[in-house]
Amino acid sequence: MVSTRNVAPAAVAWIVSSILLTNALSTPPSVLRRTNRIHIACSVVPKAMESTISLSKQKQNKKKRNNEKKHRKEERQQSSSSYYNAHYNVSNEREDVDEWLIRSTALILGDNYNTDDETHQDECSIKSSSSGLPSQFSSMQEYLNHARSVMKAWAHWNSRNTLGYRRDARLTVEVVLKRVLYVITHEETTTTDAEISELRPTLVSLVNIIIDAWANGNTVNEEVVAHVEGWLHFLKTGELMNEKEEEKSLVVIGPDEESYRGVVKAYIRSQKRGYLDKALKLLDEMSSSPDHPNAIYPSTLTYNLILYGLANAQPSLKENAEIAQNLLQNKMIASGQQVPDSNSFRQVISAWTKTGSPDAIEKTDEILTKMLNDFPNIDPDASTFNAIMTLNLRLDRVEDAISMFNKMVAMHEAGRIGTQPDIYSLNLLLKAMTMRRQNNQRQNLNEADDLVKAMEYTHHVHPDVQSFNIVIDAWSKSKLPEAVSRAEHLLDIMERRCRNDSLAEKPDSYTFTSVLDSIARSQHGFQRAEKVFHRIEKLYEDGIVERPTIPVYNAYLNALVSSRDWDALDRVEIIFANMITERNANIRSYNTMLKAYSQFRSGRNGYFSRPLKAEELLIQMEELSGIPSPDGYSYTTVINCFARSIVDRKAKKAREVLDKMIQSYSAGNKAAKPQIYAFNGVLSASAHTHHTRLPEERLEAFTILVSTFLLLREWTEPNDSTYILFFQACEKLLPKGHRLYEQVIETVVYSCVRDGQMSANVIRALRATSPDLAQQFEKINASII
Repeated sequence: MVSTRNVAPAAVAWIVSSILLTNALSTPPSVLRRTNRIHIACSVVPKAMESTISLSKQKQNKKKRNNEKKHRKEERQQSSSSYYNAHYNVSNEREDVDEWLIRSTALILGDNYNTDDETHQDECSIKSSSSGLPSQFSSMQEYLNHARSVMKAWAHWNSRNTLGYRRDARLTVEVVLKRVLYVITHEETTTTDAEISELRPTLVSLVNIIIDAWANGNTVNEEVVAHVEGWLHFLKTGELMNEKEEEKSLVVIGPDEESYRGVVKAYIRSQKRGYLDKALKLLDEMSSSPDHPNAIYPSTLTYNLILYGLANAQPSLKENAEIAQNLLQNKMIASGQQVPDSNSFRQVISAWTKTGSPDAIEKTDEILTKMLNDFPNIDPDASTFNAIMTLNLRLDRVEDAISMFNKMVAMHEAGRIGTQPDIYSLNLLLKAMTMRRQNNQRQNLNEADDLVKAMEYTHHVHPDVQSFNIVIDAWSKSKLPEAVSRAEHLLDIMERRCRNDSLAEKPDSYTFTSVLDSIARSQHGFQRAEKVFHRIEKLYEDGIVERPTIPVYNAYLNALVSSRDWDALDRVEIIFANMITERNANIRSYNTMLKAYSQFRSGRNGYFSRPLKAEELLIQMEELSGIPSPDGYSYTTVINCFARSIVDRKAKKAREVLDKMIQSYSAGNKAAKPQIYAFNGVLSASAHTHHTRLPEERLEAFTILVSTFLLLREWTEPNDSTYILFFQACEKLLPKGHRLYEQVIETVVYSCVRDGQMSANVIRALRATSPDLAQQFEKINASII
């Protein structure tokens, strides 16, 4: 028996209306009565469900949602389901429809179709003990119409399923068609070519049903492509592939344009370059098909499929865009085979915008101009302008992007309705305004701020969460003194909108992280960050937003750490401990905690870093399972933590952390690869060991200084900070009259010159360390200039 599954009510109604024959041949009266009940159920139940959904939305607009409201919502869902099943007995009706579909299929397949055999649908022969037309049908055309209804039912039954087309259902459709072809070729009333020729349009439509069923599946792989190619081969030659010899040659039907389009669709949806090339070859074949009495010209839909494939092929090559433009200009426009539509131009423009080539702007302008001048009846839609604006922003041509938006608005005001900007257009405009270099930054951000507040009145488009996020993020990164206040004000607007209207866009994780990042960059007191985070928690408790994500917690931690309040660390440790308990901490959480331990503040209320706590946390990350392994930032932060501390022998301890970092990378932790900042951290620890009164510790620090400087070249290249730290360390660790003093400094100076790092800051540090050598170098440099 063919396996069956439950079907959605809308799908049940569609199947019944598609399958039922006009005269209900051989259909039991009881089944017809049950079918009528299904139609009634399918027409009434959606209205009941719409009423329930409407009631739910009204309740969502009332008081704050809490845990009790969630419980009531679950009760309403259970009540609705019970009412649905109790009044209409849908499960039984679905079984009736499944049974009816199986019986209808049995009418097509004949007496050899065993409904009790679950594997029969894949293995049954197209032959039957009665090779002619089944007795239930009065004519071949009636038989074919019934077969078409059954095939469509099997195909669309699975298209309504959340899993898409199932493989066994598509094979069932194929079995039905093979049986139909066998009946035609063995029926006495259709033995001549003329008689078969009359049935060709119907037979082609049956094959197209199979091709579309395979091409429209959720996944298009090599198996799917093999099936659609096999059926196209059958249409051309009349030979079924992979069949027994006596069943191969049936009847030559000849494909139509829809047949080719289905195969092209399968090629394009496979997203493989090799199949895209096959689609292009098939396009050339269509207009000169020798297997069809009349030439088959590709339709606009077929061209658009191939243009879409070229626009979305990976990698996005300039060659793809050139092929797409050639198809548009030479195949569609110049030849006059088909008139392009808005989608045709959009796909070609999209193909060029994705290449990122220098001449992409020129090409897109050329195509858009041709569209506007030569096809006045075709309006470029918002997606066309959006693609060009995106390209302009990617190439940092901000003013061109703004001009393109203004052009779109002007065309819409002139009466070209299709050019009305959509939300994506306005978001691109907001992005361009925040990137603008003309005027001053404050003025540009104020204009973007005004636009996001007024776009629903000026452009009749409601801002979405991305609209607010673009402007909030721009304020956050601006470093203007009012940045935090403006970001918080936009958050206030979002909160007020979503509290008053449940359908309004709600702030998301990116919104909250941007606001908290603005506080971190401004270094406000940690109380401001706590105030914002408490608002986030209140929004979650009220059921307005989702639970704060790990990035939100990390941004909160970073804002507390960046405040540099002397008592903020205690609060950070409490939050971090809660994150670990709830398993919400990731590598960034641990690195933020390490950053908190490495903070240093000078002045009257200053404090030093806490390297012992940082080292303890680093050891936990290295040794304990279930927590993130340290990366390069983790090790570098601990190294800098020692450099900023007042612990004894900090150069040695910083070097030990560097050695552990190298060992971790060598053991396979690729994220722990040492960078220049880690080596400079050890040099900084050596340079700041001068506070000690023990000469042996200064000698140890100098030894670590030199060895780290030599080790550095095995991993990376030094920068100017490397040499500045080295000269500072020499000045503070070596006595001025020491025999190694001038020799070491002179050697490092030549190395600095060779590396091209002798900047003004390096010369200033050299002048403090060795004035004579610095003066000598300046004279040599002046003579060269």
